[in-house]
Amino acid sequence: MLWPYLDRLGDESNGRRLRSLARVVAGVIVALGVAAVVTPDTVIAIGRHLVSLSGLCAAAAFRVGAGLVLILVARESRAPATLRAIGAVVLVAGVATPFFGVDAARARLDWEAAHLAFFRGEGAAFVFLGGLIASALQRHRPASTQP
Repeated sequence: MLWPYLDRLGDESNGRRLRSLARVVAGVIVALGVAAVVTPDTVIAIGRHLVSLSGLCAAAAFRVGAGLVLILVARESRAPATLRAIGAVVLVAGVATPFFGVDAARARLDWEAAHLAFFRGEGAAFVFLGGLIASALQRHRPASTQP
């Protein structure tokens, strides 16, 4: 039942909304990455506080929504295949998140707390990924017509 609505996505106002949502997704990814690089202990402490069934469901909902937004906005981007691939991975991760459970999430946080260099590297990868998404969302520049 989603397909009839996809035809209207080409509408300029809907396209602007989707690009805005995709920019928010990119900003959240960059912000989380910067926080993981700069203050990993704080991020892990907050993560431990938020790990619960409702927290996992909220994370899953964000991932599914972010994945869908990236997939839908990809057509109008500079790198459609890249955004579709990132969106698909994020969407699958969102669907899978609740199935891993609270215990697995806590175990991952404990492991990351013991390996802060890895966690910082993960944060740097998030900054790169968010920047890649933001860059792909920029408008196409017209080709130079100089002889």
